[in-house]
Amino acid sequence: MTQSQFSRRDFLKIGAVGAAGAAAAGLAGCAPAGDKAAGADAASGAAAGGEGAVSTNDVVLKLGDELPKWSFMVAPDPIPEDQITEVKENDIIVVGAGMSGLTTAVAAAEKGGKVTLFSASSGPISRGGSNYARNSKVMEELNVEPFNPTPFYYHEMRAASFAVDQRKWMRGYNESEEAMNWMIDIANEAGLQVILERDNNFDLGPHYAHAFSTLGDSAMVSTGQQGAVEALEKKALEYGVEIIYDMKAEQLIREDGGRVTGVVASKINGSGEGYVQFNGKYIVLATGDYSTDKEMLACYCPEALQYVGYEQGETDYNTSFQMGGIYGGDGQKMGLWIGAAWQHAPAAPMYQGGWGGGHEPCGFHWGLNVNTRTERYQREDVSAPYTAHYLLSQPDNIAYGIWTKNYPQTIIDRGQEWFLFGSDYTLPPKTAEEMIAIWDAGVEEGSYYKADTLDELAGQLDLDAAKLKEVVARYNELCKKGVDEDFYKDPTYLVEIEETGPYYAAKNTCTFMTIMGGLRTSVDMEVCDENDEPIPGLFNVGCMVGDMYANEYNFAIPGNSYGINCLTFGYTLGHRLAAGDFE
Repeated sequence: MTQSQFSRRDFLKIGAVGAAGAAAAGLAGCAPAGDKAAGADAASGAAAGGEGAVSTNDVVLKLGDELPKWSFMVAPDPIPEDQITEVKENDIIVVGAGMSGLTTAVAAAEKGGKVTLFSASSGPISRGGSNYARNSKVMEELNVEPFNPTPFYYHEMRAASFAVDQRKWMRGYNESEEAMNWMIDIANEAGLQVILERDNNFDLGPHYAHAFSTLGDSAMVSTGQQGAVEALEKKALEYGVEIIYDMKAEQLIREDGGRVTGVVASKINGSGEGYVQFNGKYIVLATGDYSTDKEMLACYCPEALQYVGYEQGETDYNTSFQMGGIYGGDGQKMGLWIGAAWQHAPAAPMYQGGWGGGHEPCGFHWGLNVNTRTERYQREDVSAPYTAHYLLSQPDNIAYGIWTKNYPQTIIDRGQEWFLFGSDYTLPPKTAEEMIAIWDAGVEEGSYYKADTLDELAGQLDLDAAKLKEVVARYNELCKKGVDEDFYKDPTYLVEIEETGPYYAAKNTCTFMTIMGGLRTSVDMEVCDENDEPIPGLFNVGCMVGDMYANEYNFAIPGNSYGINCLTFGYTLGHRLAAGDFE
């Protein structure tokens, strides 16, 4: 089969990997006529026994229009006009009723913008619960100083291989205080209390994030965000925003490669038949991630696909928070179909590891860790997302943290504090005794392990007992020296494992949560084409924003996506749309 004979139907039959192989197999046929014989001879030599392998000097692969594409990149036929049963018009059309979409709609409406918001969900929806801002009235009340971005942002840029858009990071930092204070007022008016949750102390970053609570404590940190989106919905209705639920965006409307003027949506969940066309001067996509579209993961982040599985599940637009993926990339695909480009940066999956035995809210146990081969395999004083990511290269993707009762007090004596995930900033840290009690209770519940001897612990963890004793002996040797000669981690976390026990252990795994980014996005939230030129009339916000993260969403800024991508960027975009800044 030659390249010119390779159709989209053929590609869909054999799949992306098979298509790539088929294209590669036909390379000799793509060579200039005078070089075909040489190319054939080289190829046959390689096939015969590895001698005379084809080199890059022998073959030139030209990427043409007939090269197979991923099926999600191929635009569907336009929806026929006779199937569109209703047309709605407004100045600003927002697609999605999460934090970013509702923030954009409210910010635009309060400045006089005429807004229609529709969503595939049946109501406002949230996921997560931490919201970052450089400063706020809540922080000032608690005398919490903003962190210094100079060394930290350099660290973050390096972690992202300097592949992210630094202009967005700086705009997010500088404009987040105003946006957060605006949101605090809306939340308070709705009866919510905005608290600070104490977060990580690693990597020079902020150790705080804002959370919304109906109880006045940290019990609502993970679920309190739902209260925030409901407060935004209430404010949107007060400002006259038209809100329509159970309406799924299907296709964007673009005028001959020019302006995007509308979006066609389908009615779902029994809300009626036929399609609705929404026309507007500005179309804002806030449709979430692409983590449940397995083909998109295979294209942009195959390592995550291998971890979450290959079966394609149906998207639940009313899901609040779940592991293993959330949405199916509706907005990203619609953008690609009308000429938007994919972000420059590599994918940024959001992984999380087990927190068992850790003193950081997003940090696992920083003492001794071994893999299922009973080997110490890394320095442990890194955040749980990085550790989780690295677990993908370890046997069974599993590690075990191991410690004894002296660990928590030793860490405290060395200047560290113990806080559980979602701890209210005003609450005191946990004592060593409280942590031991938590672990003992966890043993009863099956979430921790406890044994009187290393042999018994090895049996519970299915590890090699002899090797475990050797690893523990070596680790204790390093602890006595005060220098980690094997991995050179911070000696603060070199705490001896007592010989008398009891021994505690926690199982740490890698959990896939979501994936950040998508369409190429300007610093003004304009969706751009492959030449980095904004596509007139089209914007996106929230986790869709391209080139904000790369390699890994690492939680070093707790609540960065909610606080910056959703709240700050939605707030500033809404105001600018209402002001006509993109005319």
